[in-house]
Amino acid sequence: MARKSLSKPQKIASAVTVALIALVVAVVTHFTNLDEEIKKGSGLVQRAASSADLSVHFVDVGQGDCTLVMCEGHNMLIDAGESDQGEKVVEYLKAQGIKSLDCVIGTHPHSDHIGGLKAVVNSDIEIGKIIMPKIPDDQVPTSYTYTKLLKTIINKGLTITSADDSVFELGSAVINTYVPKKKYKDLNDYSVAAKITHGENSFLITGDLGKQSEKELVKRGCDLSARVLQVCHHGSRDSSSELFLSKVKPEYAVIQCGAGNSYGHPHEEALQRISKYTSEIYTTDSDGTVVFESDKAGMNIKIEKSDNNNSKDN
Repeated sequence: MARKSLSKPQKIASAVTVALIALVVAVVTHFTNLDEEIKKGSGLVQRAASSADLSVHFVDVGQGDCTLVMCEGHNMLIDAGESDQGEKVVEYLKAQGIKSLDCVIGTHPHSDHIGGLKAVVNSDIEIGKIIMPKIPDDQVPTSYTYTKLLKTIINKGLTITSADDSVFELGSAVINTYVPKKKYKDLNDYSVAAKITHGENSFLITGDLGKQSEKELVKRGCDLSARVLQVCHHGSRDSSSELFLSKVKPEYAVIQCGAGNSYGHPHEEALQRISKYTSEIYTTDSDGTVVFESDKAGMNIKIEKSDNNNSKDN
């Protein structure tokens, strides 16, 4: 039986069909390969952020805290780890193309938070405002690290603004700071908390808040809700109370701590409480620097040590 030949319109339709099938196969192959790259450890967890204009960097400084916030050419640094991490922090800032910081916050006067700020202040990076908590006169530390930082700030012609409950803008992001008002025995409890809101995305940076100061902020009605929580006090059992977490309700948690640290951070008790709200817990000792990018709706998450990438897509 003779094979029936196709008419010209049928030939065109057939060619279009073949082209469409090839296109679908190419797209499927592309995303299959992309998925495989992510599984292999590309360092990027795919989220929904198409044009991120805010990034929050939880910088790995060992057993200490350091958070960089960048939004549309405006920059804020919160803490900078121990003194021996100062130059590393400066190098990290310059690698991001930062020439100026609108605001620097030292959450509280412990060396693993403000030690590296001396190098930042001494660098050629221009600094706008420096915010630190006011400590009661009888509790002001006399440590070398703290006094040296104060002298460096004065020598650079800068001043310190006492932290208070406040709100200001950083590009298109809104920053709220919350400050414990009561008197505490532990300097950790004077930590400045900063909430960064960018559209539907929010981040809560907590320094070393303890259960008592956490309770105070909750009772005062501070808006602590956040998609991303920088876990208080490196994941200590004495922080991240049930009450506090019930107000934050984090979808993601980041713990800044050093590998094999002598404190045993993060403590299992804190991890268990946090895991009731999220299974996506990042630790800088194993994940390295963790960066969240926001476009006001979705988020990308970049992990330095991508072999430890275990996040899920939104």
